[in-house]
Amino acid sequence: MKGNNRLIDIHAHIVFGVDDGARNPDESLKLIDMAVSQGIEKIIATPHNMPNLRPEEIVEKINVLNTKLKEENIKCDIYTGQEIFYSKDTIESLKKKKYLTLAGSNYVLVEFDPGVSFNYLKMATRDIIFGGFIPVFAHVERYSCLRKNKRLEEIKTLGALFQMNYSSLNGGIFNMNTLWCKKKIKEGNISFMATDMHRIDLRKPEITKALSWISKNAEKYLIEMTYENANVILQK
Repeated sequence: MKGNNRLIDIHAHIVFGVDDGARNPDESLKLIDMAVSQGIEKIIATPHNMPNLRPEEIVEKINVLNTKLKEENIKCDIYTGQEIFYSKDTIESLKKKKYLTLAGSNYVLVEFDPGVSFNYLKMATRDIIFGGFIPVFAHVERYSCLRKNKRLEEIKTLGALFQMNYSSLNGGIFNMNTLWCKKKIKEGNISFMATDMHRIDLRKPEITKALSWISKNAEKYLIEMTYENANVILQK
């Protein structure tokens, strides 16, 4: 898959100095360059909704990165976004523009505690949609409650979309998490694959192995999970 420049990443912690992602502009550029070398041409930057982190700061730093990318002749476009830990205040904060949606669309990348209850996820999905947004569950493989009795499929019918990390496909043949992830991909339940890259020494973008597996085992979903669905967001 190397050399395929039709990949879009919707989950990446490349904004420097704002969360547990890139620590400085140089690290941001190195992460982006690593992603580009594997075929990613567009990235939605999604720092966590940290206390006191203003959308304006995110926009300013993304502008810095886009300028530096042009100077370094690294062909990648960076868009604004956030990974938002869902709470009772999330909808109001989104409406007041205290948090950023994905690339200015009505799609919202949301995360939850891994031990979250199924009822809470249903409630959150309904509230987000009622608020006028489309929920995209970040790294859906982390929520254990969705592994039972077609619960993931039930949440999907409510209108949620699911993002899975490429790295979750890299486990061995006895890795139960990897087996579950591959099963959900084959069933067509995953809308987006993303890197969730953080640092060059922690969760760096390594997607070639996962792309290879998808292209061999779930090819009919490859383009929509890695490009088409994300491109819909960018067009909103």
